[in-house]
Amino acid sequence: MAPQPPKIAFAGLGAMGYGMATHLLKSGFPVTGYDVHEPTLARFARESHPNSDSAPTITAREAVQDADFLIIMVATSAQATPLLFDKDAGAVAGLKRNATVLICSTVSPAYIAQLQRILREEAGRGEDVRLIDCPVSGGAGRAAAGTLSVFASGDGEDLERARGVLECMADTGKLYMVGGGLGGGSNAKLVHQIFAGVHIAMASEAMGLAAAGGWDTREAFERLRKGGGSSWMFENRVPPMFDPGHAKYSAISIITKDVGIITSTARRHNHPLPLLATAEQLYLSATSAGWAAEDDCVLVRLYLFASPDAVATQAGNPVRSSPSIRLETIDDLMVGVHTAAVAEAMSFCARLGIDVDLMYNIVSNAAGSSNIFINSFSEMKEAGWKLQGERMRAVRDQLAKAVNEVYELRYPLYLSSAALQEFQRQLL
Repeated sequence: MAPQPPKIAFAGLGAMGYGMATHLLKSGFPVTGYDVHEPTLARFARESHPNSDSAPTITAREAVQDADFLIIMVATSAQATPLLFDKDAGAVAGLKRNATVLICSTVSPAYIAQLQRILREEAGRGEDVRLIDCPVSGGAGRAAAGTLSVFASGDGEDLERARGVLECMADTGKLYMVGGGLGGGSNAKLVHQIFAGVHIAMASEAMGLAAAGGWDTREAFERLRKGGGSSWMFENRVPPMFDPGHAKYSAISIITKDVGIITSTARRHNHPLPLLATAEQLYLSATSAGWAAEDDCVLVRLYLFASPDAVATQAGNPVRSSPSIRLETIDDLMVGVHTAAVAEAMSFCARLGIDVDLMYNIVSNAAGSSNIFINSFSEMKEAGWKLQGERMRAVRDQLAKAVNEVYELRYPLYLSSAALQEFQRQLL
């Protein structure tokens, strides 16, 4: 007789969590769901127990009864803490001996260390409850398909014990075992999100400029995505700009949260992240404008106050027969920003002690990838992630020329200007 699959309790049935939980269920794992939103919880209960008329689980502590694994996929650490440790209904007190808690939410490495300390010193479960740090990336569609990127870290035996569950959630070849103990997985996710945070904002900066210059924005996109400065995020986030009312990729609130975790972590390490800090101010501006729940493609509005929908309205409809900015200039801006982003993210990666070659494998196969990252990785690694040398000087010169050309349009270049300042600083 085949061994019975382990029992899973899954807490956090949001857009990604619901897909992850239902995929595990369809893959043969017994899954008990938990969420504070009762309609979502009831919906999952109908899927997991279609022939049962019983009421769904109402507390996290009830959900973990007899569970071998507890998967946490809530939005923030502020939600995770009471879910785990609430005096009356927290999950930890209900876990059986040798159960394993998997933190799949994007949280700071410092929070993972805090969880470990609370388990040991306050909850008295440090010896008989295992903890794995395993944030995920990929979006709701890939969550439901079981094709996420998973960044797992922790004790080797604990990771091996959880391998079947982790592999079920991950795409082939995208379960990354990150060294450095607990917190290593979160560190790797944060490095990846530096690229994501900069590239999403740069997609708006580039396409806003194309619109401001009078281009047919769809033609501009098709040409720019084939250029040397293109990125995975550019190809993914620009199409929704043509129909922003129906964009459904990722809310501004999500990237704002992730970027905030990264910049606060960098401050703890006294490590500069000038491009990401600039992007963070854009995300915070969008949030303060009331756009937090909207797709992050609407960030382009911050570049086009006079005509915020210009990227959409100029798709197929150029406003000038002779645009006032060359697409080669926009590509030069993208090349400069993405080159500076490689130096910024990978120097932080090295500072955190993550294997940079493992990080190459992660980023080049995920949403943080760009042509610049793939083509310049080896050279920049050899240079210690510094923006120095003759080739970097040439990139700087093209970037400076492009910034000067755009100045005549009085168009804001938040990221391009920040990148140029970093090139200038390092090339003194």
